[in-house]
Amino acid sequence: MPQLPRPAEPADIPELIRLRAVALDSLGVDPGPADAAWRQTAYDWFGERMGGRADVHCLVVGGAPGEPLLATGMAWVTYHLPSPQWTDGRRGYLDGIVTDEAARGRGHGRRIVDGLVAWLNDTGIHYIQLHASADGEPVYKAAGFVTGRYPGMDLFTTPTA
Repeated sequence: MPQLPRPAEPADIPELIRLRAVALDSLGVDPGPADAAWRQTAYDWFGERMGGRADVHCLVVGGAPGEPLLATGMAWVTYHLPSPQWTDGRRGYLDGIVTDEAARGRGHGRRIVDGLVAWLNDTGIHYIQLHASADGEPVYKAAGFVTGRYPGMDLFTTPTA
């Protein structure tokens, strides 16, 4: 029987950071050493979002809180200008969906995606966006995601002193 996703808890944060490093590595980004500065920032980031915010939901597959995780993913509400079709301007965004290398191919990612989409739908949000890696794209397409209507663009600026 497949393991069902459960809501993440604060005790899962070290594993969420470990899986974030797995995701970064699979995207060709060196996550650096265990004491890299981004990891403390990530610890605080996850802690703030797991502190009872109603607009963020994180699911995990794996052991009890604090034990090794097999997969994770997050959804949150984003706020945009209202439109005739999306009158309150809210959209859902999926991010951080990753399955540990040894646990891939067992449907964990798809169960995470389905659980996050269900949470957003239950919240009244029916417009959901994400950015897909090449490895994740088949999972998202199988869940019903399509190529976005508008092309994405990024701008990276240089911080000034």
